[in-house]
Amino acid sequence: MGIRNPGRRNHVCVVDANPKFRQEVVQALTSFYEVSEHWEQGPALEAIAFDPPAAVILDENVLPRGGLPLLREICCVPDLDRIPVICTATTERSNFLADASLLGVRSRLLKPFRRSALLQALSHEINGKIERSWIKIEPLQQAALQRTTRVFNTLADMIGEGQSMPYDQLRNACEPLVEAVRAGNYRAMLEGVRDHDNYTYVHSLRVAIFLSVFGDAIGLRGDDLSTLAAGGLIHDVGKMTVPFQVLNKPGRLNDEELRIVRGHVPPADRFLALIPRLPRGAMTIAAQHHEKLDGSGYPHGVKGVELNELARMATITDMFSALTDWRTYKDAMDPEQAMFILTQLDKELDQRLLKMFRAVLLDTAQKLS
Repeated sequence: MGIRNPGRRNHVCVVDANPKFRQEVVQALTSFYEVSEHWEQGPALEAIAFDPPAAVILDENVLPRGGLPLLREICCVPDLDRIPVICTATTERSNFLADASLLGVRSRLLKPFRRSALLQALSHEINGKIERSWIKIEPLQQAALQRTTRVFNTLADMIGEGQSMPYDQLRNACEPLVEAVRAGNYRAMLEGVRDHDNYTYVHSLRVAIFLSVFGDAIGLRGDDLSTLAAGGLIHDVGKMTVPFQVLNKPGRLNDEELRIVRGHVPPADRFLALIPRLPRGAMTIAAQHHEKLDGSGYPHGVKGVELNELARMATITDMFSALTDWRTYKDAMDPEQAMFILTQLDKELDQRLLKMFRAVLLDTAQKLS
């Protein structure tokens, strides 16, 4: 048995003899990771060695003799011993969890657990080095990254359970971000998530920062800036319902895949409608960031004067961020090239706002590329 390649950051392996649990994990991680499933020790170990995942979710219930023998195998095989393991069990008194702790396993979850608990455990294990590095940046930007990460993981629970999040919680998470932007000191936030594996979070944070910088430059202050930041952070929450394989597919999407991706806006609208006192501007950002001036956007084909300035700013910011984001299937585009592409879309984008956006953000983006 040989190890074929280093772990893929977008691949999580779940090992459990309970098919219901495996299905629940797949659904919980649908837009975040590609998930492989196993229930027997031998095939699971072979698959993990052949294609090492970013993390293993290992239950006490594994055929034929439980999860501990497989855990010992992983901990003893060179290179595989670097793969983080999250152990699960149905009781806190489980001998499996106690043995896992002795073997150095840091993350242990009791069934049933919330989606956010699983995402936080995976983020801690996969992004641990990245998130620990945040302590090296100044406190305001550090607080922005920590708060927005926590609230973003909580959003996954809220959407899955059909519940709402108090707007105050969202606004408080964005407060240090807005303060950092107002102080002109926000580049460490962008650099701090460069290698983070949760693309939807990274993209949403970048949009929140870029929108806030854009708004600050044109004179928005106070609650208006908070609205921009909050709207940017939640604008793509509907993508938590889109399967990972579709969301991260290299190349052109087919008609059905395109329909699925474009379907992420209505779930976001339904969720955001549940949030008491959510500013109309934040809702507009989420609902209309894919709309275009010529009506070619989606989901409603809103166009012309029907698109207010905030929606036009959101579309520009979202597109620029998407082009300059790093993805599993593409390198980040040079900001100058991305800006050139946007200038060619004169019928789709507000070119007056685009010129302002370029003046405000291109220098920052170039220094980060």
